[in-house]
Amino acid sequence: MKSLREFVIGSSIVVTLPFYYMVYHHQPNKQYNYYDYSLGAPLWFGLWNMIPLLISKKYGLSKRLGYLIVSILSYLCIISIATFTKKYVKTDKEWKFYYAQQFVKYMITWNIVIYYLDKYI
Repeated sequence: MKSLREFVIGSSIVVTLPFYYMVYHHQPNKQYNYYDYSLGAPLWFGLWNMIPLLISKKYGLSKRLGYLIVSILSYLCIISIATFTKKYVKTDKEWKFYYAQQFVKYMITWNIVIYYLDKYI
């Protein structure tokens, strides 16, 4: 049941809404359908949010450290997917900004938003 709880927290609108907004309003050169993104984002965050629970159980680490690990791993995965599948048409300068922006968004999402949702719900 804890895994289901983690999935629901990760896929909640509180977590995904900022990403929907950014993709819809600030990614004009995207090479994917917004509808597909709106279905995939909750799955992405929901599944990734189950990992800190597994890490904390298996290795005896705190959930806080688990969220830090997952924020870095999921960030690396998403920028790899975006880069290698050519999901955006960007200049080198725009790619650098995208990488920095994603890093900040993922750190805030995992280490503040999801952490406190998990803590208080």
